[in-house]
Amino acid sequence: MNLQDKVAVITGGGTGLGREICRQLAVEGMRLAVSYSRSREEAEETVAMARELGVEAVAIQADMASTADARRLVEKVDRTFGRIDLLIHNAGTTRFISFPDLDSVTEEAWDTLQAVNTRAAFFLAQAAAPVMRRGGGGQIITTSSVAGLNPAGSSLPYAVSKAALIHLTKCLAVALAPDIRVNTVAPGLLMTRWVAGFSEERLDAMSQKALLKKATDVPDVAAAFVMLAKNESITGQVIVVDAGISFS
Repeated sequence: MNLQDKVAVITGGGTGLGREICRQLAVEGMRLAVSYSRSREEAEETVAMARELGVEAVAIQADMASTADARRLVEKVDRTFGRIDLLIHNAGTTRFISFPDLDSVTEEAWDTLQAVNTRAAFFLAQAAAPVMRRGGGGQIITTSSVAGLNPAGSSLPYAVSKAALIHLTKCLAVALAPDIRVNTVAPGLLMTRWVAGFSEERLDAMSQKALLKKATDVPDVAAAFVMLAKNESITGQVIVVDAGISFS
């Protein structure tokens, strides 16, 4: 698919991986709706970067823990741009809890992780699908994790939420075919503010555990999103970009 002048919505687009996805999509000429929950300043910086690259971009606040906010985001993008060609659900949250420490997993933590990481992806898709179909179709890409493929990561509820997101992605690919493609990208360890809860020792150990003996490069993960956005023959797939950590 030629991405020039098409419209992309990126949740969690203000920082880290989301910002790099926005940058690479802007280079391709896509108009961007950069969604953020709390990082307003960072989202505005991402928008400014996209505009410097010559594309139209706006920042929109939306709390992905709120189903109403997810729907409102899609409605506002539709009013602003008149179409949605690509929806990327990149917003996510976690709690840093050792797997064996079951007593530290509260009901609030469990529900928040499922709401932001998994439930929001469904209700965003539900809201965006009619808009995409009105414009001739499109694609949804979620950001999952290798923690959704193997029992590891920042916490047990996080790993479960990402495993659920992977299966939701596959189910949506079936439900929305043939005019809307749905895929997910599963990154490994990314050196963004996301890993602030890990010690330097643990980060180094995780990097060395990967086959490539390093953390996953953020631009390489973002490039997988761009590849999927352009490809009209891939749906229902998990694209793993993890420096080989899931094979260790």
